Amino acid sequence: MSNESSASGSDSLGKFAPQATFLLILVALIDSQLIGAIAPGVAEGLSVRPSIVAWGVTVYAIAAAGVALWLAFWHQLRDSTKWLPRSALLFGVGSLITATAPHIGIFFVGRAVAGFAGGMISALAIAALANSASYDRRGRRMSWVAVAYFLAPVFGVPVGALLAGGYGWRPVFAVSAVLSVGAAILVALLPLPSVISDESRDRHAPVDDRRSGVAGLWQLASRTRSTRLGIISAFFVSGGLVGFTSFLGIWLTKGFGASPRAVSLVYLAAGLGAVGGGALWGLLADRIGKRRVAVTSSRLMALALVVVPAIAWGTPLFVLIAVTALFAALRVAPLQALVTEIVSRDDRAVYIALRNAASQLGIATAVAISQPAFDRFGMVGVGAVCCVATILAWIGIARIDDPHEHGRVVTSRRRLVTIARAAIVAVLLVTLGLPWMLSILVTKAVTRTDERNRPDTPATFGATFEDVSFPSLDGNTVSGWWLPGSDRQTTIVMTHGMFRSRWELLPRAVDFWKRGYEVLVYDMRRHGRSGGEFVSLGFDERHDVEAAMAFAKSRAPENRIVLFGVSMGGAATLMAAAETEGVAAVVADSSFLSLEHTVDHHLALAGIPTIPFAAMLTWMTALRLGFRPAQFDVRIAVTHITVPILFIGGTKDIRMPVETVLEPLSAASASPLSRKLVVDGATHGHAYPTAPEAYVNTVDEFLRSVP
Repeated sequence: MSNESSASGSDSLGKFAPQATFLLILVALIDSQLIGAIAPGVAEGLSVRPSIVAWGVTVYAIAAAGVALWLAFWHQLRDSTKWLPRSALLFGVGSLITATAPHIGIFFVGRAVAGFAGGMISALAIAALANSASYDRRGRRMSWVAVAYFLAPVFGVPVGALLAGGYGWRPVFAVSAVLSVGAAILVALLPLPSVISDESRDRHAPVDDRRSGVAGLWQLASRTRSTRLGIISAFFVSGGLVGFTSFLGIWLTKGFGASPRAVSLVYLAAGLGAVGGGALWGLLADRIGKRRVAVTSSRLMALALVVVPAIAWGTPLFVLIAVTALFAALRVAPLQALVTEIVSRDDRAVYIALRNAASQLGIATAVAISQPAFDRFGMVGVGAVCCVATILAWIGIARIDDPHEHGRVVTSRRRLVTIARAAIVAVLLVTLGLPWMLSILVTKAVTRTDERNRPDTPATFGATFEDVSFPSLDGNTVSGWWLPGSDRQTTIVMTHGMFRSRWELLPRAVDFWKRGYEVLVYDMRRHGRSGGEFVSLGFDERHDVEAAMAFAKSRAPENRIVLFGVSMGGAATLMAAAETEGVAAVVADSSFLSLEHTVDHHLALAGIPTIPFAAMLTWMTALRLGFRPAQFDVRIAVTHITVPILFIGGTKDIRMPVETVLEPLSAASASPLSRKLVVDGATHGHAYPTAPEAYVNTVDEFLRSVP
């Protein structure tokens, strides 16, 4: 009776074996990822540069990658029941060496020991989890791995960093050592059982005569198409994910001026979504197919990677980042379940170690490629690199054979369905993809090449000037020139057009300065030498105009303010003048009428059908940048401006024609002192180069007439 009671108690405790293994994986993951968060404190404690401490990550990764070779030489190490708790103890030793390291050399030794043990834990734990569940229930079991992967960075690392900030970095690694020993005891007391009998354990996996060392690793990796693709897919799965997340925080900070707290909240929300997805979708994969879930989530993630960098700061961006993390998490459990089934039970630990090594190499490669892509193209470039990696991962996963899936008979009807689906996808790619790409091209506009590195300044034309910078109202840093005036008691704030910079306005700015006006000419966001992630065709640029106006008032508070803008700068100027007090007059050169009118007109000029592309391009751009198209109507803005406006255009401006743009804008002005200047023969934005003297004289006379 007592023996039965003891067996029953053992079975009850055995139910917690997956949780014990999960705890061990989680502790190892947190320890391995802490270096980046606490490197400055470690560097100060060991009297080295933080960049030197960062090499601890590389040392850890190299040691972890070497586990595959070690397992290949020593077959007895593949017994997870025996060696998993021993690996946990060794991990504790590595963490203890790290915690007590007197100098950087011993610190690296500790990270190497921890890296080797961490690689052992990952390989043996995943193999043990696979062996403890039949294939039809393995997705649920692998959910523990998925949860650990995403819980470590969003919960464990912040907690560890917080503890390091309060008590120093050494106690953090000491706690890691204690937790590792505790996890080792739990894993030893609660070993994962094997549900696969000796007769059937290798029913689905081919077995060759095993060799040791490098030859054995090569034999295992190249045994079948599926084993090869399982390793290749690991390279691209990890590279596509970590390559993107490595630059996400930098992008949020640099592109949008996000605070560290805001960035941490974004990561937390994404991590919590990923943890939930990783936990739930392993169960779903057991029901609808491991490969199907892994492939579908990879497709969705590839799409998300090109969408996220195209969205401006706001709730939609936060939601999409969380959704991207969710898609990434969906792949973990079903993919681990699938790849552990394509090799024999005795080879699982070595194969997982090989995949881990491929993952580390994929991460290093993706980050190395993404760095120049980020410098040149921003997060859009990183998203493109990681999207390609994820597509390659999806292709590889789709070709891994699922031993438990039955082949489908291809019928004529199924062929027709496949063709119909392909046709629908093609239509969607054209009708949605073309407006999306055009929207990205427009909102990622930068100063044209011939203006980017111009060396001339106002001094080149004999003007006195000062380099200045000031923050826009939504976080961007704006750069410009301040030209101090002499006796006119008027400051002209000058805003350039799209693809241009302050250099577009340099000659006329000097002309106004020579006539005694104080002038502020500056680069709008994402142009010239100003920061910024997106161009919004003037909608958000109105905040740059307002910031420039505030700066001009701070420099010359007694002066009246005149807002001057060309093309997109004209639209931004009119939008700003409609919602800002203290403006004496406005000069709008070649402004457009509204976002909807401009998109429709320019698509027609380019020969692109306006139906349905104009409406889709308008709404996509507005959605990405966080406003409604109806909010961006310059003509309506003009009706709210009470001060005089000088509207300037050219008779040969086909982009903003006088009849359909300048005239309606002029008619909307409420001031009786508003005027028009139409330069004969001038194209878009070229009224000044066409007739510079008449241009400056007209502006000067207009400003003199304004009370």
